[in-house]
Amino acid sequence: MTTDARIFENPAQAQFVTALRAGDDALARELLASGANPDAIDADGTPALNWLIRQGDRDAVRLLLDLGADPARGDAKGRTALHEAAMSKNADWIDLLLEHGVPVDVPNTRNGQTALFEALRAREPDNIDRLLAAGAQVDVRDRAGTTPLHQAALVNDIPSVKRFMEAGADPRATDDTGATVASYLYDGDPSVLAAPVRRDYEWIRERLGATPKH
Repeated sequence: MTTDARIFENPAQAQFVTALRAGDDALARELLASGANPDAIDADGTPALNWLIRQGDRDAVRLLLDLGADPARGDAKGRTALHEAAMSKNADWIDLLLEHGVPVDVPNTRNGQTALFEALRAREPDNIDRLLAAGAQVDVRDRAGTTPLHQAALVNDIPSVKRFMEAGADPRATDDTGATVASYLYDGDPSVLAAPVRRDYEWIRERLGATPKH
């Protein structure tokens, strides 16, 4: 992945992003007043805010947010800055965005999924915990009617299935195909699961009214 701001094809936008990365507040504001766009996208459709998160540049992200970048703008796949943060191995990105007023359940602009879905796919339990602590909804639905509980089962994240059920997620909720979490839950031999995961699995099955296989 390139770290060169020249991927922002418009030279003025590249200069603006370079100023952000250099921490040059005065120049960034001057360029903004001259027409630079805080929501500029690169050649791949990635907003500058998402791009800077990928570069790990906290100061530039803070400055860009202060200059009015829209954190709800999606990239080519609809992922907003918070979705980008949810995929990161550093959970501090989530805190930074929430501190700037980004809604914890901001939706993906294409499929309606919240950042909680992205953290699940990325297998980042610390990010899941941060989002839940910030009030992320466990029964929110994407445009296919899928909830985070469904998603956790789909990616075979048994501990997160348990965590969401403990947080109040409705195991009877159905997606647009009529499936509940039980439809997607692991149905293999529990004995092959690591002991802590097997305990979670048995806890889930007990509450779903199904007896685990042995």
